[in-house]
Amino acid sequence: MFDSEVTRIDSNGLYARIKDDSGSYTEKYIEADIIVVNADLPFATKSLFSSSSAAASSLSSPSGSSSSSTKKGENKPIYDWDDRYDYSSGVIAFHWSLKKRLDALNTHNVFLCGCNRSDAEKSWRILRNNNDDTDADNTFAVDEPFNFYVHRAGKTDPSAAPKDCDSIMVLVPTKTLVRKEECSEIPREDAIEKYKEQFSPEYIQQVREAVLIRLKALKGLDTSIPLEEYIIDEVVDTPSTYASFYNVGAGVPFALSHGFNQLSITRPGAESTDEENVLFVGASSRPGNGVPLVMIGAKSVAKKVLKRIENLDEDLKKNQS
Repeated sequence: MFDSEVTRIDSNGLYARIKDDSGSYTEKYIEADIIVVNADLPFATKSLFSSSSAAASSLSSPSGSSSSSTKKGENKPIYDWDDRYDYSSGVIAFHWSLKKRLDALNTHNVFLCGCNRSDAEKSWRILRNNNDDTDADNTFAVDEPFNFYVHRAGKTDPSAAPKDCDSIMVLVPTKTLVRKEECSEIPREDAIEKYKEQFSPEYIQQVREAVLIRLKALKGLDTSIPLEEYIIDEVVDTPSTYASFYNVGAGVPFALSHGFNQLSITRPGAESTDEENVLFVGASSRPGNGVPLVMIGAKSVAKKVLKRIENLDEDLKKNQS
């Protein structure tokens, strides 16, 4: 059962796709008194809940079914999210392995545009326009102001790269995925492929070139040999990548934003308002994103689960007496 994909959740349990030795899938319904969902909350409420999931709209919970009940082909995984929320920025991430040490970089490096007030304001354009509902302006000029972050693990961890080599991760803020209603009604794999089109290879290449140009300003990197020539391996992640890997709403790795309408008690709580047996953990639920806050939220949910189990045990004892 471990590592099986959950396709739908209802008030009595969940459906999971179980892969057998032949590689084929069988859908199994598993009854559950309590379900803890660690998928991103806006994704789960749209893609997994029986009241919202387009893929499961025609299927009701099996009456009196046991954990061995099976249903084949009726709950197809989908990818959708609740776009009524405000989201943090999307990210294009470049993971580079280089045959050169980048000693000019610290462990954490933030590159900001501050040449003048106009450029500084323009550099945050992506974040200001993050939650609009169009992807028509998804273009990137190499010389336009933008901000980005670079992590160099080898600065403090020599095992991160071989001797005289380096590895860095570059995060460039971008827009989120723009939700398309038609994608909520097609299989998950097809939806992800559709969303990949919102970040074209040309756009990604333009962002890549702009980063390489900015990095040349560092001491020791402005040489006759372009930094690109030292890159021996590259992995690129976009919002569609994070959507595919982690089932996050809008493809954002940092979950819901922390505006006043999604801060503290105004952020979605751990207890589901749709299914009374469901609790949420993760960055989009209260108290918020970032490892410390997510861990605090997980600890709170664990306490709620234990309390509910105690109550269930007490009810069971009363019924047996």
